[in-house]
Amino acid sequence: MTDIQRYGIHRVRLPLPFRLDHVHCYAIEGRDGWAIVDAGLNYEPARRAWFDFMRAHNFGPGEITGIYLTHYHPDHYGASGWLQQLSGAPVYMSMTESALAEKIWREDTARLLADMFRENGMPEELVSKILAGVAEMRSRVIPHPRITTVAAGDLVRLGGLDYRVLLTPGHSDGHICLYNEKNGILLSGDHLLPKISSNISLWPLAHPDPLDNFLNSLAENHRLEIKLALPAHGDCFTGVQERIAELEEHHRVRLSLIREIASRGVSAYQVCREVFGDRLSLHEVRFAMTETLAHLVYLVGRGQLKRCRTGNVYTYSAQ
Repeated sequence: MTDIQRYGIHRVRLPLPFRLDHVHCYAIEGRDGWAIVDAGLNYEPARRAWFDFMRAHNFGPGEITGIYLTHYHPDHYGASGWLQQLSGAPVYMSMTESALAEKIWREDTARLLADMFRENGMPEELVSKILAGVAEMRSRVIPHPRITTVAAGDLVRLGGLDYRVLLTPGHSDGHICLYNEKNGILLSGDHLLPKISSNISLWPLAHPDPLDNFLNSLAENHRLEIKLALPAHGDCFTGVQERIAELEEHHRVRLSLIREIASRGVSAYQVCREVFGDRLSLHEVRFAMTETLAHLVYLVGRGQLKRCRTGNVYTYSAQ
């Protein structure tokens, strides 16, 4: 029995069709049934993985008591509607994430993303390819769930333990973690990861300074006694305070690098290419570009760079 199984927690590894080829969701066993934390992407390999897990643990969809989503991104939200249809269980997420899911997955917002990429220097051919990928992703979050919202501070029962809902904006505007204070367990979603840094991205219709959100969330995390974090990517990990400090340092270094590059007077796309290189998949280019923009708007907001319109493209330069 692993440490997390002592608390009724089981990790469910679900495949993804990306270079980051899996996501960890969690199934938590209690007397009344199973609570699910995050759902994976709605495509055939992930659906098979869910059925395999249920068979291995001798329960059916009807024994799922609730589905808790840390945020609206497709590898967490995507299969929640499918699981809800199978189980009849409620799906919970924060009000902010529910509103974002409504905007991003149900409305045609791809043109806003395309406009943002174009006006920040991305070539038209690349914009078109990325939009095709976004359209495909929309098909992997259907059917949509009926959402019941939870708020920061709410207590939810997962297995035999109470977990507090923590609002941890940054990776997404209304990202939540679930925290059991008694045992120091944090179901951290994409907020705290052990090896890679959470993608902090600027998106249309979302918060205008997501990196500020994330750094403030990390500062709040310093107040928590977290003994074990259960992330969506990577292994469960201890030493959480040290990891928080590493993430803060990572962004300090990244901000310094981006400020140095952008001070020459370049577009966000040029900064992105210099920071992340040119050997990225289309999926990775999208996240690299939006992460670059998140750092640039943070620097502009603090007077360390200025942004000007040159023709149809924004450029960044030293103050």
